[in-house]
Amino acid sequence: MQTQTTSLRIVAAASVGNALEWYDFIVFGFLTPQIAAAFFPHGSMLQAYATYGVSFLARPFGAAVIGSFADRRGRRAALTLSIALMGFGTLLMVAMPRASSIGGLSAVGILCARLIQGFSCGGEFGGATALMIEHAPKRAGFFGSFQFSTQAIASILGSGAAWAVSEAMPHAALEAWGFRIPFVLGLLVVPAGLYIRRHVPETAQLSDGSAHAAPVREVFRLYPGRVVLGACTIAAGTASTYLAIYLPAYAQTHLHMASTRSFAITFLIACVPLLITPLAGHLSDRIGRLPQMIFCVGLMLVLSYPSFLLIVGAPSAAMLGGVMLLLTVLRSTYSAPIPSLLAEMFPAQVRGAGMSIAYTLGVVVFGGFAQLLFESLIRLTGNATMPGFYLAATAAITLAALLVIRRRIALHL
Repeated sequence: MQTQTTSLRIVAAASVGNALEWYDFIVFGFLTPQIAAAFFPHGSMLQAYATYGVSFLARPFGAAVIGSFADRRGRRAALTLSIALMGFGTLLMVAMPRASSIGGLSAVGILCARLIQGFSCGGEFGGATALMIEHAPKRAGFFGSFQFSTQAIASILGSGAAWAVSEAMPHAALEAWGFRIPFVLGLLVVPAGLYIRRHVPETAQLSDGSAHAAPVREVFRLYPGRVVLGACTIAAGTASTYLAIYLPAYAQTHLHMASTRSFAITFLIACVPLLITPLAGHLSDRIGRLPQMIFCVGLMLVLSYPSFLLIVGAPSAAMLGGVMLLLTVLRSTYSAPIPSLLAEMFPAQVRGAGMSIAYTLGVVVFGGFAQLLFESLIRLTGNATMPGFYLAATAAITLAALLVIRRRIALHL
């Protein structure tokens, strides 16, 4: 029987890489203006957003390679590899010289750092989720929700670090070197993460020798429809997550708020999923995944665009905070069962590859270029409500996918 200590070790091992991934991505998103000024020609924000998005193109390769490795060699080995790669990418962010020193090579170096991290992140979700859920299948909703709870922790730490350096440092120092400090702090997590993952107990579900020699091929041969449905299931969640990362830049650029105020709002809103997500995961174990998810994403569909009409019509910190609080509660309650839902859509022998590919496909299509798309649509149309329109569109896609899953896939959900 699994002890409480073992459960905590498993959650810590599965979550630490996810937290580092999201911390790094969130810090990059929050400090994009400073990163653009340091590493990109003429301080181009669009080039910085494009680099942020291009890194997601490496995720499918990571999902295939590391996800397959998790199914063939075990969850623990795959997770150790992924966190080592994440740490190397963060190290490049910390050490990269400015464009004023090495010219365009700095932008190339940042792109390489993001591609390495994108590759590692592609295989992280499947292996980490499988590890937690396979150790506690009867509480899959609760344990799987820690994937998103740790995203909340990363959001709190990332937004808090960005807020702290922007508040504590003179603007010139922040632009010159202060923006690197949050990345240094993230790098300190890597040794602890490596130690925890190397000593966590392996899942027993692949110990009977039934692992496939080519899990990725089996996923696409037997379950292509489930891969597509899984990707669409996370559309609204990933779009709203990257909207939250884009929020400080949006508030500064289009609502003309001070940077410290926009970071403060994001920091406070980031605390909400930390409290709600485990409770929502536990609730899904009791009432079922799909009813809970369908209800919440339906409300997101209805409320997303009107919410941004309110934000743009009455731009204030209170309005922005209130609207984002509502959307964050809905996103957290809908997203908490996603890991367990995806895990239950694939058998153990191809679960690592299947979940990684489905999740990564959804992130790449609906989230990877979301910030670039938000900014481009606003500039093209002159309409600052476009993020709300995009969020509503992704909610419609997710709702349709959930309805198809409920009707066609015979799962105990």
